Amino acid sequence: MKRYGLIGFILIAAVFFNPGCIKRVERPGNTDLLRYMPLHQWDNFQYSGPMGRAVVSGNINDLFTLTYYDKTDKILFWQDLLKNDRGIFWKNLVARKKGQPPLSFEPALPFAPWSRVAGDTLLFSSAEIRGDSANTHMHIQIEYEIMGTEIVTVPAGTFMDCIKLRMSFKSLYNGEKELLSGDRYLWFAHDVGIVRYAFPDGAGELLSAKVDGKTYP
Repeated sequence: MKRYGLIGFILIAAVFFNPGCIKRVERPGNTDLLRYMPLHQWDNFQYSGPMGRAVVSGNINDLFTLTYYDKTDKILFWQDLLKNDRGIFWKNLVARKKGQPPLSFEPALPFAPWSRVAGDTLLFSSAEIRGDSANTHMHIQIEYEIMGTEIVTVPAGTFMDCIKLRMSFKSLYNGEKELLSGDRYLWFAHDVGIVRYAFPDGAGELLSAKVDGKTYP
């Protein structure tokens, strides 16, 4: 029974969430796979589509902040990612969008490939904590699937051995508005990060980037 296997995110963890109980099983991460989301202070990425321009704008110990800007340099949103020897984890999301409160995830969500093998999957459960007046807690599940590896050509260049990852969000509460839902597809390039994406609200590609001092194209 391999379908809901282990993660490493390189990580990693199968997590089953019950009211009052979180059980986590982990395995050591893969250092090489961490390079598919390298994260260095002041790395920057220019994307087409809704992601706009992204900058690694902060780094405190293992916590990295990615800030996203539109064409007028107005902040769209930012997210905090935890990086350690087990993998990359999505800790929170703050959007400058009317009606959307800040979100945090406990435990933090995997946010990078843990495998290159097509068909590897992970079912991950977490609490989505909303920074609203009620401090709403939502039980969510995210299914991850490694779709395989591809050669990806975008305006920033041609990238070999990119790992395609699917993230599918589902709320386990009826009647609550889902702020994150549907399927999200991400293509990760070695030593670069995300080079292509397809979300429910739009898709885009990497136009240019500067990662650890190297520029693309």
